[in-house]
Amino acid sequence: MLSVTGLNHFYYVRDFSDMRCKHSRVLSIIREQLHREPDDGDVFIVMSKDRRIVRMFTYDNRSYSLFEKKFISGYQFMKMSIEGGEKVYRIDWRDVVLLLENPIVKSNLHF
Repeated sequence: MLSVTGLNHFYYVRDFSDMRCKHSRVLSIIREQLHREPDDGDVFIVMSKDRRIVRMFTYDNRSYSLFEKKFISGYQFMKMSIEGGEKVYRIDWRDVVLLLENPIVKSNLHF
């Protein structure tokens, strides 16, 4: 079970959008390309290219957890715009909540 609060450290992984990847591939990228260890309680956030899927990965000394949120057609997550050339950025809890709870309408919906 993924349990997160404002006490966790959150990292947005920029330029990673391959949603075919699960725990092992994402963790290898975190270790090998980002040179970070998925420490106990750190949460790594990745987003699909079309911004309809957000995944959060974490490790808690016994197990790995994955949380996925996916919008239906017509909605997407906000675009994360971060200055600098880093591949991974630490973000605040309030920004995680803002990202997950505020969809953007990407097209006109017809009911």
